[in-house]
Amino acid sequence: MRIAVVSAVYNEEKHIARLIESLLAQSRMPEEIVFVDDGSKDGTAGVIESYAKQHPLIRLIRNTNQGPAASRNIAWRAAQADVVIFTDGDCVPDKDWIEKLLISFTSDDIAGVAGTYRTFNEENVLARFAGHEIAWRYRNVRGVVDAHGAYNLAIRKKILEAMGGFEESYKAPSGEDWDLTYRISRRYKILFAPEAIVAHEHPEAFWPYMKNQARRGFDRIKLYNDHPDKRNGDVYTGGLAKYQVLASGLLPLSLLLLPVRGLCVIPALLFFFLFVSCLNNFGFIFKRDPAAAVYGIPVQFARCFAWGWGAMQGVLRFGFKVRR
Repeated sequence: MRIAVVSAVYNEEKHIARLIESLLAQSRMPEEIVFVDDGSKDGTAGVIESYAKQHPLIRLIRNTNQGPAASRNIAWRAAQADVVIFTDGDCVPDKDWIEKLLISFTSDDIAGVAGTYRTFNEENVLARFAGHEIAWRYRNVRGVVDAHGAYNLAIRKKILEAMGGFEESYKAPSGEDWDLTYRISRRYKILFAPEAIVAHEHPEAFWPYMKNQARRGFDRIKLYNDHPDKRNGDVYTGGLAKYQVLASGLLPLSLLLLPVRGLCVIPALLFFFLFVSCLNNFGFIFKRDPAAAVYGIPVQFARCFAWGWGAMQGVLRFGFKVRR
């Protein structure tokens, strides 16, 4: 079985060398490593080229900032492989990462295998919270999954060809991998392999994190318009999130009811719901990291409004299709 590791990268000069070094140290080496530089403005391409000169299995393809979906499509189509493994430029796979992913390809009906994260920058409390929350979301996941990110995802190339790859109308890194795995999982099996791990630098700053979450809210509107059957959640995203988004939108409007006798309780109820919903993962995280658990409460509360703001912009941009 020929293996290719592929990655679409953009402005990853700071991180790309450690990814390459980790790929070159794998217990099961890939036959090729394909990078598509998506129009980086820093020295990312130069770092990759310096490694490619020393290691013939590394190849660099340049693109013109078309987004991760388009660049990943260029990468996997260029790969001469049976299985294509996707990861991101800021990830650092464990030494046995490829080996652990491949173990699960036990039969032809398995189209893909999905691994998971561990937190690279554990000195930062926001990063630790993000990592613990991901672990909480996957705490009961076993076997087949219907959604996963391209940071740690192995797919048979013939399945990518059958699916047409990533949907390139997703221009930012958010919904394009969910869209692909939704489509694949309707016809084939994607297995979850929690022992196949990549380290990742989670966000460290509050406002950039919120900006990223607003983008997720925006892209989710397009994603759920394209896949209305997933609006109630998937293996990663529970059904609670949509109610948090709705409540975050209604809460500011409900403040207009404060002078109205009998209705002034509505803002308090919405606030209470949002606060309690942010405690959903508190016990799980507190056992592992009390500081991150406490810090995560206001982060999640603010994130509801970031999701809501992004979703509102998404509705204005894409509309919202009513399920039939």
